[in-house]
Amino acid sequence: MNVSIIGAGGVIGRQIVITLVQERIIPINARLQLVGHREGKSKNLLYGLTSDLVDAYAEIIPEIDVCLDPEKVHGDIIIFAAGKSAVNEPGKLHDRQALASANLPIFESYAQILSRNRKHGEEIVVIVTNPVELGVEIFSRYFERSRVIGMGAFSDTLRFRREIATELGCRRQNVQGFVLGEHGMGMVPCWSTVKVYGYMSSKKQEEIAALRNHSCPERQEAVREAIRLLFEENAREAYKYVSSLRADIRTFIRPVVTYRTGSNTPVATAEIVSRLVETIVDGKQILAAAQVSLKGEFLNIHGVTGAPVILSNQGARVVPVELWPEEAKAVHEAAKRFKEYLAKIEP
Repeated sequence: MNVSIIGAGGVIGRQIVITLVQERIIPINARLQLVGHREGKSKNLLYGLTSDLVDAYAEIIPEIDVCLDPEKVHGDIIIFAAGKSAVNEPGKLHDRQALASANLPIFESYAQILSRNRKHGEEIVVIVTNPVELGVEIFSRYFERSRVIGMGAFSDTLRFRREIATELGCRRQNVQGFVLGEHGMGMVPCWSTVKVYGYMSSKKQEEIAALRNHSCPERQEAVREAIRLLFEENAREAYKYVSSLRADIRTFIRPVVTYRTGSNTPVATAEIVSRLVETIVDGKQILAAAQVSLKGEFLNIHGVTGAPVILSNQGARVVPVELWPEEAKAVHEAAKRFKEYLAKIEP
């Protein structure tokens, strides 16, 4: 199964390439296509990256193809990591609508070209670039919507599980639970879906309830305080503050702080993308969450939002999950907000 990474020369794309090779996820007889822009720095960088990878992993590396022409992208799995990143300004929250306006033509251009040149119609498109919801919306207009997967809710869900596991002193693999809605300020950590192996007794359930009921500042207030500490004090104080917050609030704020340190989140993002690619390549399936284009399958939502899905080499299949009323309302609101800003940025 061949894999194409669009934006392979960027910080995130490059780390995805390294992780896929390093963890032997792509078979040696498959092809890894590094897609860049012939007018940008990637026209040279990707050839150097290929040489470096061959030096490091000669015994396990798949065939690598550098591609500077979107007309020649041919992956069975297409990972989209191209486009602009959010502006990192001291003291300011990200302007999601401005980022969407900047990346809309990039999504549109690639979606048109890739759909026109696909080989068999069963390609899976994995959207990494933000806003993830916008990428899913645009690509779902040209590809079968079940085969377009946004990674935002997938990564948020894994972070949520890790934060809960940290509180309870157990492994993340023992924790179930979803983060749905928007990959951003409108994410919805769904406590109604949380289950922990070994925590079925009433006493143990009280421990989980205590995590949920722990008092915290409002999400936006907490973000501003974390950013203030980061830029006015130091990263150590910012992370110390984040660690004092409730697990679901940390799920959102910790990666924001990491991004603002200048580190971005390339390692975590690449590892999470690689897990999904491995699932597809190995013909397995996992129960997770992802941004998908819905036609009423979940909460009767028509539009793009994070939803519970089974991910496999067939793409994403939405699964029914019963949420608490306030969670369902928040997911609906996230989908509605996306539609509203989409209407503002599209010509």
